[in-house]
Amino acid sequence: MMPCKTLRKSAPPAAEREAVAECALELRRIGDKADLRQRILNLIAKLFCPKT
Repeated sequence: MMPCKTLRKSAPPAAEREAVAECALELRRIGDKADLRQRILNLIAKLFCPKT
C-alpha cells in the first residue's frame, strides 16, 4: 500500500477572504429580507383568512 499524503491548504489571500465575507453578508441580508417578507405574508393571511 502507498502511504497517503495530506495536502495542507494555505490561508486564502486577504482579497479572497474579504470577498467571502462580503458574499456571506449579502446572503444574510437576502435571507433577512425573505424572512421578513414571509412573516408579513403570514400575518396578512392570518388577518384576512382566519381559520374557522
